[in-house]
Amino acid sequence: MLGRSTGIAVGYDLSNKYAQISYISSSDDSGKTVSNIPGSEEYNMPLCLFKRSEVNQWFVGRETVGYSTTEEGAIVDRLWERALLGEDVTVAEDTFDPIALLGLYVKRSMAYLYAEVDKKDIKGIMFTVPSLTKRAIEVLEMISTSFVDAGISVGFQGRDESIFYYTIKQPQELWQYDTFVFDYEDGVINTYRFNINKRTKPYVAFVDNVDETNLSAELSYDELDNTFLDIVRNTTDGHIVTCAYLLGEGFSGDWCKESLRELCRNRRAFRGNNLYSRGACYAMQERLQREDGSRNIVFLGKDKLRANVGMNVIRCREQSYLALLNGGDNWFDSRVSKEMILDKGNSVNLVITPLDGRNVKEVTVVLEGLAEREPMATRIRVETIMESQSTLRINVTDLGFGEFYPATNQVFTKQIQLEDNTGL
Repeated sequence: MLGRSTGIAVGYDLSNKYAQISYISSSDDSGKTVSNIPGSEEYNMPLCLFKRSEVNQWFVGRETVGYSTTEEGAIVDRLWERALLGEDVTVAEDTFDPIALLGLYVKRSMAYLYAEVDKKDIKGIMFTVPSLTKRAIEVLEMISTSFVDAGISVGFQGRDESIFYYTIKQPQELWQYDTFVFDYEDGVINTYRFNINKRTKPYVAFVDNVDETNLSAELSYDELDNTFLDIVRNTTDGHIVTCAYLLGEGFSGDWCKESLRELCRNRRAFRGNNLYSRGACYAMQERLQREDGSRNIVFLGKDKLRANVGMNVIRCREQSYLALLNGGDNWFDSRVSKEMILDKGNSVNLVITPLDGRNVKEVTVVLEGLAEREPMATRIRVETIMESQSTLRINVTDLGFGEFYPATNQVFTKQIQLEDNTGL
């Protein structure tokens, strides 16, 4: 029996060298990763385009290799890096916008997915990138406009969050304690540690980049094995580890003999290269299926809001809490607008509650210069917007009260710093 389906959720992993696409269609499905070559596990698509000489024809994926060996033209690589830097790309005598080229690559590469699923069934795409900076968000927003225009839900996350979603999708005995991810690409081993604070409700999970080691290309296999053995010992020492994942082309071959023996001691280890795209499609699947916003485990990465923001209001003559911003959401997605009637006075109060429930504080926003009116005779719009992970801006607009009190459209603004003193 198939699990509940809300359409196909797609995870799209972008890095400096490769792109990768995974998808999932039902809640009890483990998902699938699109291959460059049908029937193989060749998941990584080189992140480059090939342009044929003197004609406006571009090719991606395995076509790039084929045409570059048989046709005259030019290969454009480093598409993600060029887009982040905003460097114009010159091919022959023509100049191209790097973001437009990246968008073209994404559009063309999706053809591999459309060969396996019906395009109309795709409901959401989650892009995952090595680091979700403000510039990365700007680039991703520009290359995903065609999907948004088609009514497809689009999201962005860093690879740390993709690790989180992939990990919690696995059997719980694999993440009962700490999980480590070792990613070896381009001469660098990045080590990530996943752990959960179970003293909070909901549980709070973290993925930290605990080590980044640059390796010399001159190392022999034995030296490389010993170096990775040191990394494993140094990063896992003092931790109860239930599982580890080895990612990246650097781990191909059988050079890591002693280090792998150490890594597998009293714990399980897996080797693969599609964890990030799978984690991204699991994240989009949750977004599509979540109805009430509730979560048993909240991920707190560097891009996450670490407190709930709300207001105590009167509804149906009873005191109640109005949630505005939810802890655990991406700060750059955290903005909301609500209209309400001011009970009395000239101020509104925000309640800021850290995810551990401690150090709750109330912040008063005084609306200085607000027109004096009778109680319950002022309608206002309250906008709460996160400007960074720790800076909240609140805008309160005077909407008046019908014909009796015309709107002045005065806007009262205050910035509030959300201190990270949760102790999580």
